[in-house]
Amino acid sequence: MALNQKTQYTDPVCGMQVDPGAAAAMTQYHGSTVYFCAKRCQKAFDANPQKYARQKPKGFWGRYLDRLNKATGGKPPSCCG
Repeated sequence: MALNQKTQYTDPVCGMQVDPGAAAAMTQYHGSTVYFCAKRCQKAFDANPQKYARQKPKGFWGRYLDRLNKATGGKPPSCCG
């Protein structure tokens, strides 16, 4: 990566694009650096990071399995009674 290449990150609290060189605050979360546009956003993230941490989309099969587990209580279906 070239040193003069500008990389933008998204503030997970407010969704604003943040330049790492001009970020008002930053923190470490699970080995990654998270940049914030304001200290207020960092405080909100630090208070409850799970609320703002981005989850990977599950896709069709992930959603299907979640619904199946919810409908069966996580138990496998019984065969032939």
